[in-house]
Amino acid sequence: MTLGEKIQNLRKQRGLSQEALAEMVNVTRQTISKWELGQSTPDLDFIVNLSNIFNVSTDYLIKNEIIEPSEPQFKKRTGYYQISEKSKRIILAIISATMLVAICVCLICDYFTGHELSWSFIAIVSIIAAWFMTLPVLAAKTKLVQKTLLVISIIPIPLLAILAFLLHKPIIFKLGTCISLVTIAALWIIYGIFCKYRTRLWKASGFALLVIIPVAIAITHITAKFIPKNQVDFTSDIFNCVITLVLSLICFGLDYLSVRKKEEA
Repeated sequence: MTLGEKIQNLRKQRGLSQEALAEMVNVTRQTISKWELGQSTPDLDFIVNLSNIFNVSTDYLIKNEIIEPSEPQFKKRTGYYQISEKSKRIILAIISATMLVAICVCLICDYFTGHELSWSFIAIVSIIAAWFMTLPVLAAKTKLVQKTLLVISIIPIPLLAILAFLLHKPIIFKLGTCISLVTIAALWIIYGIFCKYRTRLWKASGFALLVIIPVAIAITHITAKFIPKNQVDFTSDIFNCVITLVLSLICFGLDYLSVRKKEEA
């Protein structure tokens, strides 16, 4: 059995499409197709990545063995489990049913305790927003992180508008929107950083921590502007910045050591 045939068989066993596998390996779908057809061969780094994804040894992928991978050939990996598409659908159905039950319970409790519907609307809106945020994680087959971030970017502002209307507190929408926009922008920047340094997680973590510093300061000052009672504590800001900066430098140092170790190997 050739390397391409093994990749194709393992991909189908895991219930992955070529697009899904391409996203996990950080290549195009056409590249996966060429690998499976034997038109090209993945580099060693990609073979290691594929062995991690399929939970098989690199020897099994590289050597032209005819036998299927048996239990001893699989690498033991703790803390790692891939959920099948069928399991995702079942989990999504359970979560959806649970949320519907929660909505019904809120409506019943609200009506029979106050003989009118009041706070239940707030709970229902929050439950629906949580369901929409959970949906990409269990329903998306490709670009899971992008789709999840997209939903997280869209949901907060309408949710805040509805909550502000129900509670008759315009400040909820104004303050929440400002903080949401800053946080969402930071999340997309951090996502871009990890995409760029996918193979160097320590370096990506260092840059992500640097992004967090101005975000935390911005949120503090925005809150102080809308709520005058909350005064800005510059000493606390400086202390938090120094701690985050130290953590960032530690991540960069670990990245440097990791790169040196690979070069020496």
